[in-house]
Amino acid sequence: MEGFRNFPHTTTSQNPIPRESPSDQSLEAAFSRLNVSPFSHPPQFSGGDYSNGSVPKYPLHHHTTVGGNELLPVAFLAGDYESQDRIFGHMNMGVGDCWADSDTDHGSGGFGSNLHKPFDIGPNWSQEPLNSLSVADLSGKIASLAKDQYGCRFFQRALEVEPKEFIDLIFSEVLQHVAHLMLDPYGNYVIQKLVEVCSEDQRTQILLLWTKNPFLFVTLCLHCRGTRSVQKLLKNITTQEQISLFMTALSCGAADLSMNVNGQHIMEYCLKNFSDEHKRCLLNVVIDNCIVIAKDKVGCCVLQQCVDYCCGETKGRLIAEIIGEALVLAQDRYGNYVLQHLLGLRTPQVTSILLRQLQGNYMFLSCSKYGSNVVEKCLLESGEEQSAEIIKELCRSPNISMLLTHPFGNYVFQTALSVSKQGLAHSVLLNFVQHHTPSLLSNQYGKRVLAWRDRSLRRM
Repeated sequence: MEGFRNFPHTTTSQNPIPRESPSDQSLEAAFSRLNVSPFSHPPQFSGGDYSNGSVPKYPLHHHTTVGGNELLPVAFLAGDYESQDRIFGHMNMGVGDCWADSDTDHGSGGFGSNLHKPFDIGPNWSQEPLNSLSVADLSGKIASLAKDQYGCRFFQRALEVEPKEFIDLIFSEVLQHVAHLMLDPYGNYVIQKLVEVCSEDQRTQILLLWTKNPFLFVTLCLHCRGTRSVQKLLKNITTQEQISLFMTALSCGAADLSMNVNGQHIMEYCLKNFSDEHKRCLLNVVIDNCIVIAKDKVGCCVLQQCVDYCCGETKGRLIAEIIGEALVLAQDRYGNYVLQHLLGLRTPQVTSILLRQLQGNYMFLSCSKYGSNVVEKCLLESGEEQSAEIIKELCRSPNISMLLTHPFGNYVFQTALSVSKQGLAHSVLLNFVQHHTPSLLSNQYGKRVLAWRDRSLRRM
């Protein structure tokens, strides 16, 4: 799975707006067409599917029991409901208010009255008036103009070519509204461009503002538009202070980020690019919740990345937690991939411990839709002696003949024939096939085993 998705830096895909010749328009007439309003109303969040643009309700996970072991909750989610209700208050409080003071120069400093409503500039607005305005003319209106389709494009181009003074003006005006603009359909592109061209000190200021409230910072990371600006900043932070600020705030929501399509890319970038010291807190939260993460569609992929990019004592703890619930994960539609990944590492010590954990359950798992994949991987990735022990356990089972005609077990039997090659185990398996040939000929799965045997005999 790749790291970051590439998000557009410009808005070439945005629909153009009608043009009208503005040659006779005065400055006052141009601005009279702009419905510029300050950020003065509380936002109206929904608690629905945050991958589609809304903000999630927390906590997302509670104490979970898997295989008899109670998992620890994420520290970020462990607060009581009452305290979290005070933060969100049914989403009536502006998230931006947590970053900005209420007496800022350009509005309340919160998220605006409607997160997803583009700035209304009217049907007769055209691009020339903005191009003809001076920096002084734009002062006080930049944050609102950034939410407009044309204003968004104008500021993106301007940030690329205008001098530092213009960048400083935009930075000073949008700073207290940055969280709101991150979630805006157009404003988020302005913030992405701003964090790319601003100075290192200005990036630190943005980062300090974002991470002041880790709970809401993680919420921005989970949002389908907010994550774009966070990822853009993440690719441009360079100092140890910036990395430390980012990782400290991110760690509290590591479990939910790992199971979210937007948070996933942030997690993977951090795992690949930051030091073990910076990743330690993040990985500790993942370890405490690794079983829940492993059983999630997105989480199972992130957990494999965690195994690959951590080391030492932290890696040992993570692998031990996963293997401790191997029997549960082997039967899970997503968890089985995590176990297969561990086997694919071909680390003798890890493989031996995992095989011992599954010992006595190979027949049962061979008849499981997902467990059969794990048994096949055990046969393929283990050594000759270890695979022989697995085959011996299968042959000793009174239900061995059932594997020959089972929808999933027949694949395990074929793999066992393949890895045993020659020797006693191989002969025993062939005898089972020979003994049950009449019944196999009338079974669709049995025919597959016979076909494998015939191909094998022709190659000999």
